[in-house]
Amino acid sequence: MRPNFVLLVVILSLVLTACKSAPSPTEVAQNPTVAPTDTPVEVTAPTLAPSPLASPPPTRTPSPTLGPPTATPTRVVKTPTRRPSTPTPIGAKSTITATLASSPPASSPTPTSPPPPPTATPLPTSTPLPTITHAEGINPLTGLPVADPSVLKRRPLMVRIGNDVGARPQRGLNLADMVYEEIVEWWTTRFTAIYLSETPELLGPIRSVRLINLQLVPQYGGALAHSGGSDPVRWEVSQSSITDLDQFYNPDPYHHLPNEGWQTRAVFNAQVARAYMAKKKMEAAVPLQGFLFSETIETGEPGENIYIYYPRSTCFTEWHYDAASGKYGRWIIGSPLTDALDGQQIAASNVIVYFAEHQDTDIVEDSNGATSVRIIVNGKGPAWFFRDGKLNKGFWETDGTRTPYFTLEDGTPYSLKPGNTWVEVVPTYYTIGVEDIEDASTGP
Repeated sequence: MRPNFVLLVVILSLVLTACKSAPSPTEVAQNPTVAPTDTPVEVTAPTLAPSPLASPPPTRTPSPTLGPPTATPTRVVKTPTRRPSTPTPIGAKSTITATLASSPPASSPTPTSPPPPPTATPLPTSTPLPTITHAEGINPLTGLPVADPSVLKRRPLMVRIGNDVGARPQRGLNLADMVYEEIVEWWTTRFTAIYLSETPELLGPIRSVRLINLQLVPQYGGALAHSGGSDPVRWEVSQSSITDLDQFYNPDPYHHLPNEGWQTRAVFNAQVARAYMAKKKMEAAVPLQGFLFSETIETGEPGENIYIYYPRSTCFTEWHYDAASGKYGRWIIGSPLTDALDGQQIAASNVIVYFAEHQDTDIVEDSNGATSVRIIVNGKGPAWFFRDGKLNKGFWETDGTRTPYFTLEDGTPYSLKPGNTWVEVVPTYYTIGVEDIEDASTGP
């Protein structure tokens, strides 16, 4: 029995020695020689400063012409359009330097509604403006009879037509009852042509809405035809009572001409628009007062030539009276402006220079950061009236719900010559040249 006992003791001794010499797995895990690469506590990634080249690309903003407006846009968001880059015209006088505000931070994705637009301070009047009535079948905008009196029982179409250098000659301006011209973004001008008695099949080139239309269109109860606009302006239009024929929402009356550039391809069919408006219940017989008219005028000083210092290199405007036709012919930067439909020079029986307040805004209208101009045409302001080679000075006045009422400086009502009228809206500080081109300037 003793040898077996001795053997057992030896075996146990060997086993215990082997166990003591083996490493402990718990200790290896707690005290590693090299830290595991997947242990975040041991390895901390450095924080890197953002690189301007690594920033994500900006969100693509839809074109104002083709995209819908945002519900509550902010005025400082830069809204690109499809128009190409437009350099500052050489030789043009800069009257306002616009400062583009920075875009809102990404942490505030919800834009705020633009502040309410400013309104003109109404000037006190001793009595309400007189009501103007016309005989049956007389166009209240031209004073001329129409073959079909039913055409006067509908909304005037107020069509936005471009006047960029590349947009000329325009189509259908000679068929308009009235045309308003205003400055856009301080470097060019644009037209709002008004059609009541005529229904042309081809008008253009169609361009976008501007702030002036918010005040101008309700004066005529018109339907506004345009090809989009910046989101803030379209938002203001959507909050108004204007009958809006924005091309994006009402494509039927519009189409694009083949082989035309971006400034001239969009056109408008007034005949299609009339049928479309009737179908959509947008048509209405509006109470259109119009203007006073007379065949002759006794008052006035010489006014056969008119020079307007619209942005000189793109839109310097001249009107010259032609006694044979009894109309003023229009010139643009030294050449006659013609109508592409008939090849005839643009002509007007009346030319009115409308002095109005121009307010700079922070509403971005194009990809260059050009900002919109708010022009106040409600209230009262000075006006120069040209007809029959004569100039009379006076005032325009409207409360915004009716067509303007015209008076001479002594308060006597002023009558237009029967026929079409062009209204040239200019800043209050413009100097209009009469007889001498050198008198025209953008200052007093």
